[in-house]
Amino acid sequence: MILKRATFWFSLVSIAICLHNYLGYDRKNILLFISNPVLVNTIYLEPFNHWYFNYESATINSGSADITVAFPSYIVHFLSYFLEGLIIDGLVRLRNRKPRCKVDN
Repeated sequence: MILKRATFWFSLVSIAICLHNYLGYDRKNILLFISNPVLVNTIYLEPFNHWYFNYESATINSGSADITVAFPSYIVHFLSYFLEGLIIDGLVRLRNRKPRCKVDN
């Protein structure tokens, strides 16, 4: 059943966080970036920060909170949550797997 899979729930939470940010409720992008270890660890690396943020959206006199998030950051957020769910589902499947019985001849 799909409701028992971590992949489903992690993906659903990621979509909710991305929608929360996209609709403007997370103006400073704190929830989007703090909740994702991939985004947090790559936010200050040079090629990635230009993929994650749309620097042209802010005016000259505005603060850093006015910089909007670019679409690739939502994709990275969703994919990392999806992969984390797959890893958890795989570990649960390994734990629940029945051991094979050896037949002695």
